[in-house]
Amino acid sequence: MLTKFWGNPLFWIGIYFVGYVITIIAMSHPKRLNKTEKKIPKPLMRFFMLLTFIAPPVALPFTRGPKLAIPTPVALTVGIILLIANFIIKAVAQRQIGALPVLKKKSNLVTTGIYGVIRNPLYMSNGLLAIGMAILFKSLNALLFSVPYSFLYLLIIYFEEKDLLEKYGEEYKEYKKKVKWKIIPKII
Repeated sequence: MLTKFWGNPLFWIGIYFVGYVITIIAMSHPKRLNKTEKKIPKPLMRFFMLLTFIAPPVALPFTRGPKLAIPTPVALTVGIILLIANFIIKAVAQRQIGALPVLKKKSNLVTTGIYGVIRNPLYMSNGLLAIGMAILFKSLNALLFSVPYSFLYLLIIYFEEKDLLEKYGEEYKEYKKKVKWKIIPKII
């Protein structure tokens, strides 16, 4: 019974979309979010972020469903390369801004390093995680999920940028002019 529950891809997709909707509602009401943030314990916020944004792309490849028709060596190579890129980008970005930037009130706008190339490297790394896991484990459901999962970050970015413009004003406007890429960097 429990295997049927956890192994159902709709369970993990549902978890993501419920968490995503809660996140968007909270971000669209910043005054309410600031009051709520102070009342919610940080471990609970961390658990919510892990459950919403990391667990579904990691769990979906292990659920039942159709498999991708790609050779295993190709799946292993491409999947591992994407996962390594995910971990490197995430490590570099988190080192620059802190482990959980949503939970911190950073006083300085970070505009150098990886943030000098792309404005949202952590979201890009989550997209790489979703695609890498899907390919590595040849899961069609996970690969199909990774597309909206990656692009739905654009709405989160919209609300975050409104907040950053309010906090940093001209400094953030200049940063946006200099670093145009939100999620995918320009490769030259």
